Amino acid sequence: MNLSKMKIKEKRYTVRLGESLYLRIYPSGHKSFVLRYNVRGIVKDVTLGFYPDLSLVQARQLAHLKREELRIKPSRGLTFTDAFKLWCQKKKNYIVSYEVEKRRIEIYLLPKLKKLQLEQITAPLALNLLLALKDRPPTLKRILMRLNEILDLAVCAGLLANNPCRKLSRVFAPYTVKNRPYIQANRLGELFVLLKGQNLEFHCFVLWAVYSMLRPIECVSVRWAWIEGDTLTLPAEIMKKRRVHRVHLCPDILAVLELVHTDKRNAYVWHFTSGSHVHKQYLSRFLNRSALNGQLCHHGLRATARTWLKDQNIPFEIAEDCLAHVYGSQTERAYLRGDYLEQRREIYQKWFNYIFSMYCAVCAEDNAAIQLIQAVNTTKD
Repeated sequence: MNLSKMKIKEKRYTVRLGESLYLRIYPSGHKSFVLRYNVRGIVKDVTLGFYPDLSLVQARQLAHLKREELRIKPSRGLTFTDAFKLWCQKKKNYIVSYEVEKRRIEIYLLPKLKKLQLEQITAPLALNLLLALKDRPPTLKRILMRLNEILDLAVCAGLLANNPCRKLSRVFAPYTVKNRPYIQANRLGELFVLLKGQNLEFHCFVLWAVYSMLRPIECVSVRWAWIEGDTLTLPAEIMKKRRVHRVHLCPDILAVLELVHTDKRNAYVWHFTSGSHVHKQYLSRFLNRSALNGQLCHHGLRATARTWLKDQNIPFEIAEDCLAHVYGSQTERAYLRGDYLEQRREIYQKWFNYIFSMYCAVCAEDNAAIQLIQAVNTTKD
């Protein structure tokens, strides 16, 4: 129903919006929301607010709350599901891991809360729900954060008077962030030795994961169309910081990538299964089944590379750009918009030489490694 197109007449009139809620339209053009109810045969009207200052959704929720206050016959108000849908609309294009966070809410919050009226959600109720996650601090932290986001949005939209769960975090012990496991660069041979007996594509993928310094989802999402000459340009929408990021591709890594460019029809570089790219946890799952379980994960390779860059006395800004980090104050970022790609070219080549020498030292006799090493060596002839 488009309330803005309601006709203005010479006399005041009302339009029923459902469940005792009416829109009163005046000759002057003003429109007000009215709750109409009956007390012992006497009809009474309560003005809730004016349109467009008050939206139809807000008016319906206010009417519901007013009926509860006056102890009139119960009516249907907005539920947690309605607030969740509002969160989806507002956050979809602003959270990098939106689908993961949405799924987490659907698993841990919706089953218990989806049918509850917003005003029925209380701190004790939410606490009893969250206690089941007390032994899973990372999940508890994120669920509590998203619950507060949903309820805060409901408050801002006028659907709820206040957020009863805002101080709920004080009940739980502070969550201590644990850094992802990593190994020093001089131990990369322990990773490469695990590749013996694996297929050629996996050898290439691991070398790429180490060389590129990208986050797992960025690493596996690479498309052939993003490679132009010796530069890979990753679009802002797949990057954590929503900034375009460029990676220099030295001749050696280009030779490695060419070994897997057999299926010209697939847009993705890493597509061991037909269709979409491989899962972002592809390498981590392999490591979890190996001798490096608990010592290294895919994301930890970024720490390995960053530590190596520090040991090479690479300037801070250039090293941070290698990892697509955002650094400096907002003012500094407003004026410093380059990404030091030219300065990074020599660094990428030096990094590849370092990891490739360790790869050759432990995999030189492996059948897949022989083919890869030959392909790289042809670039040096």
